[in-house]
Amino acid sequence: MKITILGAGNVATQLALVLKKSGHQIVQIYNRSNEAGVELAKTVGAEFSSDLSNLVEADVYLVAVKDDAIGEIGTQFKTPDKIIAHTSGTKSKDLLQNASPNFGIFYPLQTMTKTSKVDFKTVPVLVEGSNKQTTAKLEELAKTISKNVHRVDEQQRQWIHVAAVFANNFTNHLFGISEQLLLAQGLHFEILKPLIFNFIQSLETHSPSEIQTGPAIRGDFQTIEKHMMLLGDDIRLQKVYQVLTESIIEQASKHIPTNGDF
Repeated sequence: MKITILGAGNVATQLALVLKKSGHQIVQIYNRSNEAGVELAKTVGAEFSSDLSNLVEADVYLVAVKDDAIGEIGTQFKTPDKIIAHTSGTKSKDLLQNASPNFGIFYPLQTMTKTSKVDFKTVPVLVEGSNKQTTAKLEELAKTISKNVHRVDEQQRQWIHVAAVFANNFTNHLFGISEQLLLAQGLHFEILKPLIFNFIQSLETHSPSEIQTGPAIRGDFQTIEKHMMLLGDDIRLQKVYQVLTESIIEQASKHIPTNGDF
């Protein structure tokens, strides 16, 4: 397919690279910033434009810009029959309804930077279209870069995004807290990596509820109290610890199966 990428950030860069590698022609890169846009266009052998009115014809226009800029593109750019889709996990596809009758979503569910090595074959790509033909075309395109393609509606996609924030963003924040606690005691985060890696590996064969461990799940309130005392100088961390502990206890009360102890 002939594809135009609108944007030159992390997602735009990774999509341009993998789509070109998969045999598609990146005909043009649009970006407000000349420097980033020109660089990406040069990398994938495409034309560059910083003017929406100068976009050339393509089969698919992928809008990979910041969420708050999607609506502006949807009102300023129009194509009579080509497909236009954005890559946001939360924004409605309807932001593009004035740009074309064939609009939709092309959302790769993965954290990425411009320079990260992304194995797109395993990346879930969530697609949705304004009509059956658009959905099928976006699905066809997604399957050329990933073996993990899903048709989802808007509500499902937004719930997936919320779940991803819990699973990825919040988890990484907790890793950061763990690192700071250890550094304050002259220790290093490396000591936790075997524990973390083993846990992640366990998710290959078990659901999270099956491998929940720790003092909260086993009702060890004496240990919980000791932890709260250790965190006594940091009210913020006490609150985080308390909220998560109460959440685990509440889940346990619903008889969610667990496995193991720590």
